[in-house]
Amino acid sequence: MPGHVFVVSEWLPKDGCEQELWKQFKELMALTLEKEDGCISAHATKQITHPGSPGKSKYTIVLLQEYVDIKSFDIHCDADYVKSCFKEFVENNETSLVADWQCRLFSENE
Repeated sequence: MPGHVFVVSEWLPKDGCEQELWKQFKELMALTLEKEDGCISAHATKQITHPGSPGKSKYTIVLLQEYVDIKSFDIHCDADYVKSCFKEFVENNETSLVADWQCRLFSENE
């Protein structure tokens, strides 16, 4: 899949905020799939335990997305619903649900 961009964003909710953050991200991923032609897939996932995978991350919610190209990811980042969600639930000290987060992009191209 040349040109495709894979996004892994990891989220650590503030204490007592995991359910609300999960709800907000489920809604955000649904909007992303509905409104963005360049988005191939968008999933909100929670970390689970399994004996075959003993590792554990401090980030308990992971968003997994695939876009047809980097331009489509840029369009996602510029969407009003994404900017609004980020502003309210990450940046605003009074309404933030997030203690820590990181986002990384991947490509199958060399």
